[in-house]
Amino acid sequence: MVRPARPDELAAVGELTVAAYLADGLVPDDHWYVEELRDAVDRAEHGTVLVAVGEDGGLLGTVTVVRPPSRYAEVAGEHEAELRMLAVAPGARRCGVGELLVRTAMGLARAAGAWTLALTTLTTMASARRLYERLGLHRAPERDWGDAAGYTFLVYTAPLSQEVP
Repeated sequence: MVRPARPDELAAVGELTVAAYLADGLVPDDHWYVEELRDAVDRAEHGTVLVAVGEDGGLLGTVTVVRPPSRYAEVAGEHEAELRMLAVAPGARRCGVGELLVRTAMGLARAAGAWTLALTTLTTMASARRLYERLGLHRAPERDWGDAAGYTFLVYTAPLSQEVP
């Protein structure tokens, strides 16, 4: 089941996000971004933090949906929603959790009136990119961007006026 995170779950959501990013080697444990990943309380103040929970109520994954002018909206423009910090617990991978989170986030964004969904990913996130493409997101290379640390971020978008495949 996917639902908005409860306030009492946000610390655990942050730890799950950090654990997923560290498990994939996406950031070193001493990188400044780890604290941003951990701060699900702040994300919940500036967007909607969704969680996937198992039958036992345990957290399996999370994703955050934001709209401009949220400080978490890095690439979303007018009439767009953006997905941030998709994370699936290492022990819950390859079970459809990520797909369920993205599909639910797309529906939430559509219901909130967004016309387009946007997200940023890295070249190293191959399984996430396959998921996004399977769900109808397409590369928007004209919107790619980089940061001072030398990371190149790939942007994907999808129209939300159509049903997800």
